[in-house]
Amino acid sequence: MMNARIRAQTDVANPFSFQFIRNLKSIDVNAFDDRGPCVVFASPGMLQSGVSRQLFDRWAADSKNGVLIAGYAVENTLAKEIMNMPKEVVTLEGRRQPLNCLVDYVSFSAHVDFMQNRNFITKVDPKHIILVHGQKDEMGRLKSALMLQYRQLPENKRPTVTMPPNLQEVKLKFTRRRSAKVMGTLAAERIQEQTPQEGERVKGILVTKNFSSRIVSPEDLSTYTPLRVGSVTSKLHIPFAGKVLTLRLFLHEMFAGVTETYQQSQDGNDNTVIAAEDIDVENSPITFGLYEQQVEVTMGKSKGTATVEWLASPVNDVLADAVVALLMHAQSSAASIRLTSKPCGHGSSDSNNMDNETDEPASKRQKDENGEDRLRLFHKVLLEQFQQVDAVYEGNKKATFEIQTDCGLESKTFTDGNTLLCTVNVDSIDTISGQDYKISVECADSKLATNVQDCLRNIAIATTPLGAS
Repeated sequence: MMNARIRAQTDVANPFSFQFIRNLKSIDVNAFDDRGPCVVFASPGMLQSGVSRQLFDRWAADSKNGVLIAGYAVENTLAKEIMNMPKEVVTLEGRRQPLNCLVDYVSFSAHVDFMQNRNFITKVDPKHIILVHGQKDEMGRLKSALMLQYRQLPENKRPTVTMPPNLQEVKLKFTRRRSAKVMGTLAAERIQEQTPQEGERVKGILVTKNFSSRIVSPEDLSTYTPLRVGSVTSKLHIPFAGKVLTLRLFLHEMFAGVTETYQQSQDGNDNTVIAAEDIDVENSPITFGLYEQQVEVTMGKSKGTATVEWLASPVNDVLADAVVALLMHAQSSAASIRLTSKPCGHGSSDSNNMDNETDEPASKRQKDENGEDRLRLFHKVLLEQFQQVDAVYEGNKKATFEIQTDCGLESKTFTDGNTLLCTVNVDSIDTISGQDYKISVECADSKLATNVQDCLRNIAIATTPLGAS
């Protein structure tokens, strides 16, 4: 809005018509009359091109002239260059000429100062501060002042302050709090067991739609979402020239908790599970279950072929690979020859009667042999540590070892002929995942008893077949 005086002058004449000031809508620099004193406000202010650059090239060599840079000058421009007062400058035509005119700088910026900038940043409280489009030195001072100001804050609450040059990529990380509702049977199970605690893990499927997240069990996926759960069953037919007894040996030695299911065809139609004592192992189909029946190995349905079938998953795939490798190894191992060999009876009826009396399931026989071997391994380990170890075996599941030594860990060395006695009881326990051992040590030296118990426990763990857990 113009004031009253200016509005009154518009009725008589143009109030913006000055005697010594005029607007140059177009100018021919070469024909411009500059014989008298004059002041020209020209753009651009960086003196890169246009009227301002043409007039500068014409007046720069005369010491009677001067240039006033108003406001900020960008790096690598002529305006910034002449502020350092070089002896020569390059014109638009490419000629070099001396710089004899006066060069000065006038602050004419509508931008905020440091105090205003700092107050604005403090009120906004941003997570990231990026300084651009400014003089490098001044931006560096601002960055240092901001970092000094935020140093008193905890590290997790300090904003990031960066000053990237042109064309440099800046990556910003924005975190947000996300919540999900536990629904269906998964939520009901958690409530029945106990009140959920902070940090407690929940196993389920996370489904997000329209920025709303839910956690459900795979069984409830079709109830709360339009999705369906599918599964992939894999089956491999492996050529296997060995016998079932050979495969059983290798599976029981490698894996714990192996289950066996025997089937016998009746009238060629039905399959019935029967007792192991009544089965002809080599001529009837048998299925070995591993990892809670997730992987099954079947023999006898097709001659010379073993079938490996499993529900596809990362764990089951690895386990199936191990079973396939075991099948291939079982056909070439010397242990398979030793297992399947039979003594020659020369048709003797006594020998046949003896075989019938001692006939028992191979899985049980193999399990008993493994138990006895492990007990003897315990005895051997103790003999390597102590000079005198007496062993008493009670079948293939229990053993007692008496250790006599002349020194202990807590007791001093005996020099009067007395010895320290340690009694070790090892008892085999059949579990779902395999065979475990209960080890107890009675000794006057508690440290020695603990060391002996830990040693035998490590041996038991190392010799236990792979379990499902």
